[in-house]
Amino acid sequence: MKSVLIIGMTPNPGGIESFLMTYFRKLKDTFKIDFLTTFETCAYSQEILDNNSRIYTIKSSQFKQAKEFKQELTYFFQHHHYDIIWFNACDLGNFGLLKYAQLCSPEKVIVHAHNNDFMMKGKKALFYKFMHYKNKKKVKQYATDYWACSELAGEFFFEDDVRQSSRYHVINNAIDTDRFKYDREIRAAYRKDLHAEDKIVVMNTARFTYQKNQLFLIDIFEELKNRDDRFELVLVGDGELRGELEQKISDLNLTDSVQLLGLRSDIPELLSAADIFLFPSRFEGFGISLLEAQASGLLSFTSKTVVPESVGITDLLTYISLDESPVEWADMIYSQFTSRDIDRNKYTDIIKEKGFDIDTEAKRLKSYLDD
Repeated sequence: MKSVLIIGMTPNPGGIESFLMTYFRKLKDTFKIDFLTTFETCAYSQEILDNNSRIYTIKSSQFKQAKEFKQELTYFFQHHHYDIIWFNACDLGNFGLLKYAQLCSPEKVIVHAHNNDFMMKGKKALFYKFMHYKNKKKVKQYATDYWACSELAGEFFFEDDVRQSSRYHVINNAIDTDRFKYDREIRAAYRKDLHAEDKIVVMNTARFTYQKNQLFLIDIFEELKNRDDRFELVLVGDGELRGELEQKISDLNLTDSVQLLGLRSDIPELLSAADIFLFPSRFEGFGISLLEAQASGLLSFTSKTVVPESVGITDLLTYISLDESPVEWADMIYSQFTSRDIDRNKYTDIIKEKGFDIDTEAKRLKSYLDD
């Protein structure tokens, strides 16, 4: 049984973490899989440990404690051998840690691109941009295989010659489609718990960050509320912009119409309870939340040009430019919601047919690991 070390898990159960765990559940009986993180905690840690996998932590900061960071990684890779190193990231700023992975003589080192722009802003962003583009030229020194969640993410991470090689693959951000199938009974129960039985529920599931653009989402929701007082907004997640979001919701007198649920593990059930999925991100490597929403048969709206077209695999998803005003977003959303009659039960089968079901994609990914 080959051994795999996954690098890239964080404490936040977001898109990358959800993707890795979905594949982990399908591959754990075929490969010996462990995780290496640079954070104090790791999302899904109990499930990982319950499946006889290990979680290792590098405690030192790569840039603030460079000497200690080097010592920790050197010791780790001198004392742990893995056949495959699978590095997952939103940029190549931390890519340098892979040079230490060579100490365990892996057969394969995979760099997996999960985003198409920089998540941070300000002075920190300038430094990471410098490191990213520097490492983009060096990626072939340490990696043997190159994966991306979309072509946009691949272009962001890899130069043309890498993307034209036989070792480059776009890996579909597949989901367990049956988990997200619309359920009318669950919908009724959850809407009752949310006190939203007679509401039009707009939902967003994402970390509260600049990238996910929830402050703009609040402006869109205010316009929807002006058109029909039954609109209710449910935000699922947490993050550094929570305080700003709460303040804006209060300033716009929307407190009674917005629910912030925090981090949740029952996303499929919550999606069944919703009526509209709104995801106006500033950029996305793929946008797995949009795939989950479509599997649940939800009318969905996202940002044009900056969110990959590859996630729009059903007629449920509409792209709107971020240059459009909240009024124009609301007009489009309201028009479609009031004019379309959607059979929410049919979309899991459509997603399976398009190749985004985990059972099919896990077999393809396994073949790349074995290659």
